Amino acid sequence: MMEQDQVRGLLSISVEAADYLLAKAASGAPDAEARELLENLRQIAALIETEMQGADGGLRQIYLYAKNVQASLDDIAARSELFGRIVRMEIRPFVCEMQRLWAFQTDVLASGENIAAYRRNVMEQMEALHDAPQEEYPYEVSIVLLGYNKLEYTKCAAESILAHTDFSHGNVELIVLNNGSDDGTREYFEGLPHAKVMNLKHNVLGTYAYTHVVEGKYLLGVSNDIVATPHWLEHLLACMKSDARIAMAVPTCNEDSIPNLQGVPIPYRNTFEDMEKIQAFATEFNRLNPRLWEDRSQLMTFLAILRSDMMRLIAADPVFTKAEFIDDDMSTLLRRTGWRQVLLKDTFVHHFGSVTLSANRVREKGNALEAMRRVYYDKWGVDAWDSRGCFPGVESIWDWHTFAAGARVLMLEPQFGDLACQLYNRYRMESEEPHMTAAVFDERYLPDTDYLFDATMTVDSVREAAEQCAAEYDIISAGCYLDELPLGDIITDLERLYGLLAPGGLLLLPVRNPGSAYELSHLMNTGMRDVYMRPDEVKRFSVIPYKHLLAALHAHPVLHSYRLHSTVFEADQLLAEGLKHLLEVDGATREEMEMSLSVRMVFLGIFKPPA
Repeated sequence: MMEQDQVRGLLSISVEAADYLLAKAASGAPDAEARELLENLRQIAALIETEMQGADGGLRQIYLYAKNVQASLDDIAARSELFGRIVRMEIRPFVCEMQRLWAFQTDVLASGENIAAYRRNVMEQMEALHDAPQEEYPYEVSIVLLGYNKLEYTKCAAESILAHTDFSHGNVELIVLNNGSDDGTREYFEGLPHAKVMNLKHNVLGTYAYTHVVEGKYLLGVSNDIVATPHWLEHLLACMKSDARIAMAVPTCNEDSIPNLQGVPIPYRNTFEDMEKIQAFATEFNRLNPRLWEDRSQLMTFLAILRSDMMRLIAADPVFTKAEFIDDDMSTLLRRTGWRQVLLKDTFVHHFGSVTLSANRVREKGNALEAMRRVYYDKWGVDAWDSRGCFPGVESIWDWHTFAAGARVLMLEPQFGDLACQLYNRYRMESEEPHMTAAVFDERYLPDTDYLFDATMTVDSVREAAEQCAAEYDIISAGCYLDELPLGDIITDLERLYGLLAPGGLLLLPVRNPGSAYELSHLMNTGMRDVYMRPDEVKRFSVIPYKHLLAALHAHPVLHSYRLHSTVFEADQLLAEGLKHLLEVDGATREEMEMSLSVRMVFLGIFKPPA
């Protein structure tokens, strides 16, 4: 077994040798000195491969990169005319990535203190980018297309990029990365025009080797299951250039191939046979309209454009050893360092759906989803799912309110800010951006406000929040369920919030139904509603019987002017059917009780009359 410093030294030598070879590559085929250096690199790579044999996580990636270095050296030996390209596009990026991963595994992961210091440093650098001048780059955009088998999809993606991207000005570079395919992907990539080719003979799940070769100001990462469409790149660039605070932009796609409410309905089949219909739909859809750009608290990045200098900082944290929660982690870093993430609802790109990732996931063992959810929780101190403040169906109540200019919005406990973003986006679509104020009760979510809110207060209760607010608000809402707010007397606190509304204002609150089949199922099976906890944690939770709440509101002299919108999830219907036989209510109320089993939550809107 080699000592850590020995491995570190060998990797340092490898990077220095690769840099020297890169300088010599301009002269053509390798000379005697270059061949000697190449042989030294082979010996080092073989030593590291042997050392990392049987390792997992980040060390497993180092093992695979060592094997790939040797495979690339074999290619140089067979085709010396490729010497320059292979050194630049493969050997140097691979050894640089090995060095980065080794430093993380041995230095950063050496202690909890080191991990915390590393993450603080990344966040400080991300924050510093707000004021830092951007570097000069040879290209405006680097498009990186990744392919792992599924050649028919890869060809479709590459051909669509070439058809709908203007390379004539020399400001766009195309990098294609074959990640261990055995179906002819490598040969196909090597025949593409405009392309810089990177080849890994051995698949490396989650490779970021390409970050060492991109030369564009913006990096556009593309999986091989997309179909580029007219004006896709122009629109993405227009968004990135519209505000220096935008870190990442993502187009929309077909709704059956993406979660997170990022998709749109399509009038065609998700097949190669409907390719003409795909392009015809996109041609009509892709019309530049910044009012259709939506701020999001997080984005799924089947295709995303972001600054290259930023990508080098936020390349996936190696603690996420499986292909889960990487997007959540990246979005959290962006959100907590004050960067905007934008979904372009004026730009459609077709997405066949996780072709490359699915192929890799098949090889994963164990519950990767749960394992990486725990990793995220341990890193950020909150749960990736329970913290989003996401309540599907809110668009159904937009006609409850007039989204006029000059509005003020108060969000109670916005958490990550999904609902806050939806309100913000609706105002921007209808009139102009509102003034946004956040009232944060749980300080763990304080870092999640800078990207969206104009003002933030930290308070301990709804009463305290009401006392600190001097302005009148057009909408007061919450990024969590009503029962999760730090309430005193519920009706009294609702009166306080109502008193903060401007004439014609709306108090919009998500209210959980504790008697729904969904909630009852969790109580019966886990003794807890759907709240994430580590095995060693114990959390308390409260419940508000929403029917009692509505009865109290109905009798209230001021709060009686309210409306409800019920949210029923298709997935809950089977649960509801299974519990109906337990109901002991007869007569006219039974139908109401059965319906209540299906209603997971309601939106409660309390209205203040206009002046």
